Amino acid sequence: MSRPKKVAIIGAGPSGLVAAKTLLHNYPKGTFSPTIFEKGHEIGGLWPIDSRDNTKGTRTPPRRPHNGFVDPSMPTNQSRFTVTFSDLAWESVIDGSDIPMFPQAWQAGKYLQVYAERYIPKETLRLGHRVVRSTRETSGGSRPLWTIQWVLERNNEKGKSPTDQVTESETFDYLIVASGYFSKPYTPDIPGLSSFAGKVFHSSAIHTKEDIHLMLEKCGATKGGSGKLIVIGGSISGAEAASALALFLSSMSATALQYRGYEVHHICTRSFWTIPYYLPYAAPQDDIQEIPVQFLPLDLVLHDLARRPPGPVQYNFGPVSQQQEIKVNEYFLSLLGDQHAGYGNIGGGSRDRTNNTQPSLIAISDDYAEYVQSGSVRPTIGRVCAINCTQSGQATVDIKGPDGEMITLPNVTAIVAATGFTPFSSLSFLPEDVLSKLEYSHEDSYFPLILDEKGTSNAEIPDIGFVGLYRGPYWGIMEMQARRVAETWYRADSEKGIQFSMEELKNKAQERQNMRDYKNADPDSRGQFPMGDYVGLMETFARDMGIPRAPLLEAGERLGPVLPTRYMTEGQTKPSMLAESHIALASLRDAFTHDSDTSKTGLTRAIFRALHGTWNFSRVFSRYDGEVTGTARFSPTYPTYPEYEREYAYNEVKRVDRTQRPLDRSIYRLGQTGTDSGEVQISILHSDSDVEMEEAPLLPHELRLVGPPRLEDEGSGREQYVVRAEGCMSSEDDIPGGFEHSYEYVFRLEGVAISSWECNVKYKKIGTDNYGVSGGGVNEWRRTVYRR
Repeated sequence: MSRPKKVAIIGAGPSGLVAAKTLLHNYPKGTFSPTIFEKGHEIGGLWPIDSRDNTKGTRTPPRRPHNGFVDPSMPTNQSRFTVTFSDLAWESVIDGSDIPMFPQAWQAGKYLQVYAERYIPKETLRLGHRVVRSTRETSGGSRPLWTIQWVLERNNEKGKSPTDQVTESETFDYLIVASGYFSKPYTPDIPGLSSFAGKVFHSSAIHTKEDIHLMLEKCGATKGGSGKLIVIGGSISGAEAASALALFLSSMSATALQYRGYEVHHICTRSFWTIPYYLPYAAPQDDIQEIPVQFLPLDLVLHDLARRPPGPVQYNFGPVSQQQEIKVNEYFLSLLGDQHAGYGNIGGGSRDRTNNTQPSLIAISDDYAEYVQSGSVRPTIGRVCAINCTQSGQATVDIKGPDGEMITLPNVTAIVAATGFTPFSSLSFLPEDVLSKLEYSHEDSYFPLILDEKGTSNAEIPDIGFVGLYRGPYWGIMEMQARRVAETWYRADSEKGIQFSMEELKNKAQERQNMRDYKNADPDSRGQFPMGDYVGLMETFARDMGIPRAPLLEAGERLGPVLPTRYMTEGQTKPSMLAESHIALASLRDAFTHDSDTSKTGLTRAIFRALHGTWNFSRVFSRYDGEVTGTARFSPTYPTYPEYEREYAYNEVKRVDRTQRPLDRSIYRLGQTGTDSGEVQISILHSDSDVEMEEAPLLPHELRLVGPPRLEDEGSGREQYVVRAEGCMSSEDDIPGGFEHSYEYVFRLEGVAISSWECNVKYKKIGTDNYGVSGGGVNEWRRTVYRR
């Protein structure tokens, strides 16, 4: 019997863990003997792990010092159906019916912790082992071997050197690089930036309210001062950083009248679409006239196989053509609607969105577009070409626009570089001869290596594999990459090593040439990510390895989205693995049920998000003639209580004789109700204008949906989703001569934006006033209509 094939895995993040699990559990016992080297003292990579937390609850563990790039409370930008591996359901990680649809980073860390406990033996993990170099030995004509050298990392004990300088080594048959793409924050070399260095921050350091407070203090910003806070860089991190700054300023202004003189500006080199977390999904039904609509997590909509042409799904790789860009823009315009596109398609050009010279980027955010619409974030398309310090301690920023025009932003107080990461340091342990064969580029983070097999290997050095050197929705891709590498090595001869047929070598050579061609193409034709076709990549991996896709519903129903749970290999036959897959698939099927909690939650969150900003309102009463008009503004604030996720300060101003007078002040909150179901609701409480919000009374009512949204034609050819909701409150116990109130809401959504909405209040007196006069049950009403 041959000995197990020894595999060194560098990195204990998600990619390293799934690589080890695949080697250990998808093949006969004793086939592989993996060892994971991790420089840190915890698994998880970027995902924060709290080793003290052994519960399965959803409450955030006590905050602790965190020096990583990811804030523990940051939600993932894909749902739990994508942030998962095929053989561990989230239901096995967190108890209860309220498993988060978009897990926070610490919960993703908990998932990895459970995954490792279930599938990775402790002796496989070597934590605190930092790999410093590796060598590939090919002498004697025998198959190559890898020698891995490492040093022990101490746990930062006070007064001791952080590194034990004694180098140790061990020999392995194969090497998997799973050390990640996001190894080091990148800040571009912009003329003048170094002279402003004390006021320049990377977006990975701007997580929380406290982080922003500290940043402003370092920059000399004062509560009564003024200036511009500049975010440089597009894509997801740029939108997140700009939104975080806008939330801070909005909250400080609404609750404490502080920092009102500061503005947020966002500079991005390309146009981009802002995509909210929940998107409309309409499935036509033959047996009913109206089309029911769901608001589902964005990945369930965007990764739907129904969007692809009939037949086998092809993997699209290479420069983005103008025709492809037009199709993408048309799709997002139809999905998101004209109103959202007006402020959510940043730099989109003409109304038909077809004149862009570069592929648009994608930013995922539930706030950014609304901050732009309300004027809280001011985007500029262009490239920063110079930064000039002034005697005041601030700076001016020079920007070159798309047409070559120069734009100057004065009075800049701070700069946040949302310019991403580079993978170079995570490859530094590889020997020069290997890097040379891999055509390593230390300047091109888009294509640092030339690889085949969809970024997993290079046929000229087949005994090294790459798992997780990828950007995009990567959990499923990491698992597929691990399977691809493991399958190749499983077939390798123990004496002769890995051998490919002439046809295989030809295909691999062509794939590497395609990558070179893409690398050398016009940079303006590059997509957001080098392997950005997630659906095509997953389906092609599965087809190449003979992995079937589990049906989402019964035969003949919709194809459904591409998700890791749907792709189980023949090697995953253990009853426990199959049980996990069945649990996850059942949860997924439930999400597509029209009256499911997922559907209700998605719609509630979509409505709350779309309220953000300023509205014109008109109000009429049953007992008065005429109408009251004015403006109402929903200003985001930090939640007053931890059980709420989001919060608005609502302020009304009425118009009277060409002047404006404060009229009403309320608080709108999004969070779970007090019931065991964990249902997410919008809570509304009213506050007198002279009462601080922290002292506001208890909630008057909660907004509850009445039935699913319906797709209707408003008569002008534009379709809208009509959503109805209600809320009830009895104030008899609190107010002499109390009233019984009932609330009816109607929201009209075009795509993901609310075009108009109304609130109808009916009330009748159910008690007696101070003079003992009964209300008599007389019905009164008030109707308010809101429009942009």
